[in-house]
Amino acid sequence: MKSELHPILEAIKPIVTGLARTFGQNFEIVLHDISRAESSVIAIENGHITNRKVGSPSTDLLMDMAHKNQNNGQDMELNYITNTDDGKQLKSSTFLIRDEKDKVIGALCINIDLTNIKIAQHFLDEITHTERDEALERFPQDAGNFLNLMINHSLEELNKPVPQLNKDDKLKIVSHLDQNNIFNIKGAVDILARKLGCSKYTIYNYLDEVRADMLEEGAE
Repeated sequence: MKSELHPILEAIKPIVTGLARTFGQNFEIVLHDISRAESSVIAIENGHITNRKVGSPSTDLLMDMAHKNQNNGQDMELNYITNTDDGKQLKSSTFLIRDEKDKVIGALCINIDLTNIKIAQHFLDEITHTERDEALERFPQDAGNFLNLMINHSLEELNKPVPQLNKDDKLKIVSHLDQNNIFNIKGAVDILARKLGCSKYTIYNYLDEVRADMLEEGAE
């Protein structure tokens, strides 16, 4: 005749359900009573993972832990890998449960089915793979943001601090911005003048110069 369930184990039963509902169907939560090794499972959620149910027997690892650790207080075996008969790989942890006299009476086990997690990980690895690490594109929210973005991009292309820019450098910037119709944006000349540390009249002169060069090139 089966022994009466220990009150501590009885009190832990609702935790099995609570943990399973918290973590979901890929987590098998099992409560064992080691006094009945041949039918030690007294509560289980998501038993489809290992094809077990209430009344299923203990595992060899659990019985080994229970007997080896009866007196040494080593009550946890964490994050070890196990495999089911149907090929699932599980990440498992076992926690021994002691009574008021410090005797091991049971265990709470968590088995995580890594199958879907590995599939999701593979998907995430594929979808986040990039050919280049550096950012090639930015996304301005308005015309002012776009204007600053294009000016900064022109400065980055030269790879020089603004105080070291010579006239040719500044003409290149103005030419690049003009070819991208940046000067159609209100305030573009004023903003560029501030960025380059010159007057807006200087920018207008640069504009006249690059546009004249373009006309000459077109006439050739």
